[in-house]
Amino acid sequence: MNSPTISHALLLSAASLLCTLASACDKHEAPRDTETDAAPPKAKVATDDEPDLAQAVASVAAARPGSAGSAAGGPPPSGIFAPGEADKALAKGAPATFTLGNEGAEPRVQLGPALKPGSKRSGTISIASQSDPQQGAIPISFTVSIEGQKAKVEGDAGATVPTLVAVRVLGATINAPGVPPDLQGAVAKLKGSRVDYQIGPDGAGANFHFDAPKTVDPAFRDALRGLSDTLSVLALPYPSKPVGVGAYWMVTSRDAVIGLDVVTYRLVKVEKVEGATVEVSLNTKRYAASSAFDVEGLPPEAPHVMGEFRAGAEGKLTIAAGEAFPKSGDLQSLVGAELGDEPPAGAPGQPKAQRPMVQVQSRATINFGAP
Repeated sequence: MNSPTISHALLLSAASLLCTLASACDKHEAPRDTETDAAPPKAKVATDDEPDLAQAVASVAAARPGSAGSAAGGPPPSGIFAPGEADKALAKGAPATFTLGNEGAEPRVQLGPALKPGSKRSGTISIASQSDPQQGAIPISFTVSIEGQKAKVEGDAGATVPTLVAVRVLGATINAPGVPPDLQGAVAKLKGSRVDYQIGPDGAGANFHFDAPKTVDPAFRDALRGLSDTLSVLALPYPSKPVGVGAYWMVTSRDAVIGLDVVTYRLVKVEKVEGATVEVSLNTKRYAASSAFDVEGLPPEAPHVMGEFRAGAEGKLTIAAGEAFPKSGDLQSLVGAELGDEPPAGAPGQPKAQRPMVQVQSRATINFGAP
């Protein structure tokens, strides 16, 4: 029998729904978040009904040498690339690609530069996740510091050296009423965790990984994974030219979400310019590199293969000119997968059996204020 702390913690994980499917986890009532602004979205999140994003993804794929839409490196209708096709979109380990579609209208503002070694910011990133519609969202607020560090130079001294970024968790708490003390205490142990990644000269992030102190309950690692996934969306490259209202650009990157290898397309649009402050909208679509569903903590008896995959995020960010990291913003995300092989056809007149479905919704709010 799971302890109350472990059972509550499992609700933070994408694997919790799978535990339910496999009858491997006990059901416990989590503290429900009654604050409307902390609940995850009911959302359409960057799905195929977003024509601007869908068209931008298709145009980027079509422009790639040797590609022919979804048949070679393009976005697959099922959300899952055929074997070898994800590498045609972007090879694993390759730097993100950047395509500026329009510079926008005057007045224009120069965004960036990328985070430099020695620069440091502090703020909060709050993430409310929900994997079971019958359970309330669990909002965890992380107080973090973000610091640029100089990478060690090995080999060619003239090669471009990425900047290392260290994100340290200075504190963590659940922002909801009636949280059991043992659960709040377990979340507080996330203090001292960190997320590390690299950024290139344009600010694009890569090689995200996270680590937690040994005292952290393994069931809470998914909360830290959610923080890492959020940071990967926020690590945006900026155009080398000034941009104004109407400007947009596409970023293609090879990332991970809930531990799955994905190709990510991010469409960024400038919605507003006020002085040296810019508001951008962000729409993201993610495609699985393979059908494997090997998520940490997945019960052995649960399906380990996907038939369909849907993942994306949307939101708005406020960015100050001269700053590498957004001042504030709000992101809504959705990750969903149909698991298992295609079910056999039912008897005549009977509905076809459906694959089991996993879905995780989350909402992230960031606030870094003035540097």
